[in-house]
Order: sequence, then structure tokens, then C-alpha cells
Amino acid sequence: MRTLLLLTAVAVAPLLAADATAQAPAAQRPLTGTWRSAPDEMKLTSEFDRSVWGANATSVRTVELVVKSNTDATLRVVKKVVDGKRRTVPASTWVEEAQLRIGGTAPGVADRVEHEVAVTSAVRLFPDDPNYRFTLDGLRVKLVTFTARDGNSLEVRYDTPEGRGSFWETLTRARTAPPRAARTPANTGS
Repeated sequence: MRTLLLLTAVAVAPLLAADATAQAPAAQRPLTGTWRSAPDEMKLTSEFDRSVWGANATSVRTVELVVKSNTDATLRVVKKVVDGKRRTVPASTWVEEAQLRIGGTAPGVADRVEHEVAVTSAVRLFPDDPNYRFTLDGLRVKLVTFTARDGNSLEVRYDTPEGRGSFWETLTRARTAPPRAARTPANTGS
């Protein structure tokens, strides 16, 4: 009987170990680096929009997250209006910039990993008026990464203090440009 139990234990142990390995979450890649969204575009079609921005205008929002270290990051949301020829309409650009402190993680639903985020400061800026700065007290940001993906995407939840303008967005890791080969002068043979 003991021999049978021992043989069963020897046969089952590798199967249990393989199952545990298959279920173990993938190691998290560091968040450091630059993350960007695709432009989120919305046509401005109301009579009011046409009277202010012109025909065929589009509102464009882009999001960029620069993670400087495992704990410090800057989130930048740029909103602007482009005309029918894709030129930025003067005085339409505003920038919301938040300094973030990234903390620990907690498992979320399925393969989601929720990162603790504290907004240490946040401002709304208008590049056309450099003296204007509006503090965004109460801004909340959430970051989510995924264990079952390649580590090159994350989600940002952005909740404004007034509620209007809140969104979630998927960001992808920015590709770093390969080093450029040094040019050698062409030998003209003269």
C-alpha cells in the first residue's frame, strides 16, 4: 500500500507543478518609459461647433504617460481642434498635466493588475496664454497593466474633478528609435 501511495505521489507531483507553473502570473515588465495613445477624434458637427470652429472641424485628444522611475510619472493630456485641412485652430489647444506617484499593485479581474496611483499635482494649461494655470484639485488617475499580454500596453483611467471630460484610454509603449549608423563621406576618388 505504501509503495502504491509513493508511486502515485511521484506520478502526480510533476503534473501539479506543471499546472501551478501554467497558472503563475507572468513577471511584470517595468513601467518606465514613454506610453502614448492613438489620437481620439470626434467630428464637431453642431451648428454651434461650425460657427466657432468652421466646417469639418474635429476635436482631437492624445494622452502620453512618461514613467521616469518605478514611482514617478507625468501624465499629459492634450486636447485641440483641427480644421478641415487638419491644421490646429488657434486658441483651441489645452493641456492637462499631472505628476503621479505610482505605488504597489493588486490583482484585478482576469489578467488585470491594478497599480496604486496618487496624483501629487495637476494643472490645466493653455499654450496660447502661458500665464494661465488652473489647478486641477481632485483629479484621480488609475493605471492597469495585464499579465497575459506582451507588456506593451496599459490602460489609464482619468477622472476630472468636475466629472466632465473623464475617460479611459489604452496606451502603448513608445518604440525607441534604433541607433543611427554613422555616415561616412563618400569617396569620390579625386
